[in-house]
Amino acid sequence: MSYDFDKSPNPHHDADVRTTINISDGILSELHELARQRRRPFREILEETIQRGLSASTPSSVKPVSIQTHRLGIKPVYHGVSMNQLYDQIEAEDAGKR
Repeated sequence: MSYDFDKSPNPHHDADVRTTINISDGILSELHELARQRRRPFREILEETIQRGLSASTPSSVKPVSIQTHRLGIKPVYHGVSMNQLYDQIEAEDAGKR
């Protein structure tokens, strides 16, 4: 759903502008409900929510994750094969041994 809001009719380059954005119906309903509960204009609630999202975390503050790997002892012929293909192959080998 699109929501059109007007912050200021001032045409200057450094002034706030009018814009149209697409927001899902669920999020739009939550924002309207929040504005109603806080008895504040929808525009203020939307701007505050966007600002919190923008300042929540920056990529530079995210710490890299280190994952320890282990050798599984898989035959070289199976390297690069998907887990589903590997499972099917092992199942077929087991069925051949019976």
